[in-house]
Amino acid sequence: MAALSRILLRSGALTLGIAPEWGAALTRFDVRRGEATLPILRPARERDAARPPALQASSFAMLPYCGRLRGGEFQFEGRRYRFPLNALPERHSSHGDGWTRPWELTQLDRSSASLSLPASSDAPLPYSAHQRIELQPHQLRITFTLANEGPDRLPLGIGLHPYFAQRELAQLQADLPQRWQWDDEYMPLSSATNPEREALRRGRPIHGLPAACEYAGWDGEALIRWPSLNLEVRLSTLPRLKHVVLWVPKRQDFFCFEPSSHATDALHAQPGHAAAEDFIVLEPQARLDQRFEFNVAY
Repeated sequence: MAALSRILLRSGALTLGIAPEWGAALTRFDVRRGEATLPILRPARERDAARPPALQASSFAMLPYCGRLRGGEFQFEGRRYRFPLNALPERHSSHGDGWTRPWELTQLDRSSASLSLPASSDAPLPYSAHQRIELQPHQLRITFTLANEGPDRLPLGIGLHPYFAQRELAQLQADLPQRWQWDDEYMPLSSATNPEREALRRGRPIHGLPAACEYAGWDGEALIRWPSLNLEVRLSTLPRLKHVVLWVPKRQDFFCFEPSSHATDALHAQPGHAAAEDFIVLEPQARLDQRFEFNVAY
């Protein structure tokens, strides 16, 4: 962790850490106020050798799909694709493979960086990815480009998995109209109206929310506040993503608000939802772009 932590971007009072070898994960995102440093995302933790290193990070990308994939496999247009089971002992694969592979740092200066993940013959899907990270005094912008490098059409998805800090002080404001019911493996069963919609639209504390929930119909923007710290982050997605997973694990000091292009296990059909719903199907050599912005007021 010590060597990776040396890759830092700075702009104004903001500092961002990047770990290319950890699946291009972020290792810190914080704001300096006088002599104090306020974490926006949790600082990266010491690596647990039994788990993929990005799980100890501050944030990582989910691609070429988000959430869990039943059995680690799916079929598309007559072809079967299989991903490793990367969250053992779970029976399903999680978040694709971009977060488990090392990326190449292709550009670095004081406030920006570019990273690339080339297509690999060992990867389940023949895609490549590029990540452009830009830090300004009040904004973090991350832009992803995914490309289909194979001979066949591919369904591709993308999302971000940030671990926000100091959850006991945090509030969330977002319009989340629909909520998925999950089984005991966090796999989708059905969706219905979100009973917390109005409270979340007005803004409510993170504590007291369910430990794990998935929402749909989101408008692509959310406001996260720490009122007692006079700190807030407006998270925006462009194009606007309409799915979110909220993870508030017990006895932890962080929470995850995970924007996603599609629902969990959407490569398999669900009642009322066709297989690959909300995935972007790319023709050979076609590309998709997705941007995430964190606008910080402090």
